[in-house]
Amino acid sequence: MLRLNLAQEPRLLEIEANTRQRLGEAQRMQWLGEVAGLQESLRHIAAKKQQVERLRAQAGHGEAGVGALG
Repeated sequence: MLRLNLAQEPRLLEIEANTRQRLGEAQRMQWLGEVAGLQESLRHIAAKKQQVERLRAQAGHGEAGVGALG
């Protein structure tokens, strides 16, 4: 099981930006399968960003621990 580390948030944002760039190219080239895959990746990235926000909120309330990625 993977664990989410808040220190890795900048990397997650970098991955999101790269994925959006690749999605733009795939749309311009009409690579429909690639577009679908990249859109799915962006949905998963959004879920991970929500996990980061929840963990940050927990850390702000003094709760220890790191949540599992799913």
